[in-house]
Amino acid sequence: MKFVSLNIENKVGNIIENIVNHTSKLDQFVYTTAEGEYGVLSGFQVGYCVGEDNLDPDTVTPQVVANYLKPFKIEELEQQCNLVIASGFEYTNGDKFLYGPDQQNDFSQKQILLLLNPALTTVQVQTKNNGIKKYTKEEFISLVTYANSFKDQLVKRLDDLTKEIDETEYTDVQELRNLTFVEDVSILTLDAEQASFFNS
Repeated sequence: MKFVSLNIENKVGNIIENIVNHTSKLDQFVYTTAEGEYGVLSGFQVGYCVGEDNLDPDTVTPQVVANYLKPFKIEELEQQCNLVIASGFEYTNGDKFLYGPDQQNDFSQKQILLLLNPALTTVQVQTKNNGIKKYTKEEFISLVTYANSFKDQLVKRLDDLTKEIDETEYTDVQELRNLTFVEDVSILTLDAEQASFFNS
């Protein structure tokens, strides 16, 4: 395999040949060559790509680099999305909840328990700001619906960004790099109409 990076003038920067093992990330490249050379590169001015040994460095353009880096940008956005989901939400009554995998699992288990056992009328839930609170069956179902809508909204944003990346032919690698999961936090909150639906 061959590594080719571009400098700030979109000219070929570094070339590393005979790569036998590598790990690529958006801003880091780790490699081993057939000669036993090991390296970690980061701080790219523009970006890089990796191709077969016969890759002609003169054919490496910002568009080629951007196309190579697209999956790594999507991976970065997925991580950002998961962090935003895990950081949680504020429910309409002011209770704040973490919503990572453990909390999602806890919500699901309690919802199943409530649905399978009609004798249960309340459940206890851990909030970030008000300790452990009791929710009635109806309140909890509304909370779970709100939480799912919160997560779905973020997953849709990730899906939209992924489609945008896949469909865009970038001629400027920085344009790809500058995409972020959260540009405006207000897009991540439910509007008044959605919130009133959950309170009814």
